Amino acid sequence: MRGVKTKRCIPRLFFHSLFLALLMSCSTAKNTGENGGKITAAPEINCPDDGDCKFEIIKNSSLEFKYDDTGKLYPAIEPGENFVIKYHYERKPEPDLMDSGYSEYVYLEFNPENEQLILKDKELQKVKMIFGRICFCKGSMGYFPVHEGSLFLFHREKNLQLRTTFKVKKVPQIVTHIEENIKY
Repeated sequence: MRGVKTKRCIPRLFFHSLFLALLMSCSTAKNTGENGGKITAAPEINCPDDGDCKFEIIKNSSLEFKYDDTGKLYPAIEPGENFVIKYHYERKPEPDLMDSGYSEYVYLEFNPENEQLILKDKELQKVKMIFGRICFCKGSMGYFPVHEGSLFLFHREKNLQLRTTFKVKKVPQIVTHIEENIKY
């Protein structure tokens, strides 16, 4: 047919479906399992490649600092009115080395009624932020309050966003930032 141009069209439904699929795939939120007040998720954003990480939100709890018989500080999670966040990084052990286990922990406590927290440096102790390094590393392991860094926490309608960068000068550390979006 002369003078008639054919036009290729893709139905609008295709574009709407494509947009919806892209929107859903861009979400960084992770569905979690809840077990007796503990909400557990596998972090997706910043777990080091050589290990595994776990992220927990523990409802109706309080973070207490205790000391063992040698005077070393350690965290204890007790019943309370707040939420405690526990981040655990565990490096994959060397198969040929005995005692090659290595873990790092970050704990903090917040009031779930606070929608947003922005803290810096010594203010991090308002959420009792503590870093732990557990390994067979003589003299460079234990738990240490975090006094250097920044924290952004947003909590609303079963959504939690956590962004923190921190440094503990007393021991070497692998995990220096945590960035998570969790739906529970």
